[in-house]
Amino acid sequence: MNKPQSRQPKLFNEIFAGLLANKLTGFLLICIFASALGVVQVTYLSRQQVIQQDKLLQQRDELDLQWRYLLVEEEFYSQHARIEEVATTQLEMKRPTSKDEQVVVLP
Repeated sequence: MNKPQSRQPKLFNEIFAGLLANKLTGFLLICIFASALGVVQVTYLSRQQVIQQDKLLQQRDELDLQWRYLLVEEEFYSQHARIEEVATTQLEMKRPTSKDEQVVVLP
């Protein structure tokens, strides 16, 4: 069993020496490794961007829902009957009678 372990470093050295002997093969091997690392990096970054996009879309949907609630609330508070009710109950306002009206004539 000692022989296969002693042969592995020799085999590795022979492969490495063979790669160094042919510079084009070594260069292409380095390019393959660099390309593989680039693919991994780009895949990781694109997945991060997709996750960020999903979060932003969810936030947009929540803001859109909140905006719709605010529009409904604004419509409720802007109704004439509601305004008149608040004016009479909270502000104690009343409609002027004909006795309270004054006509101003401009010269």
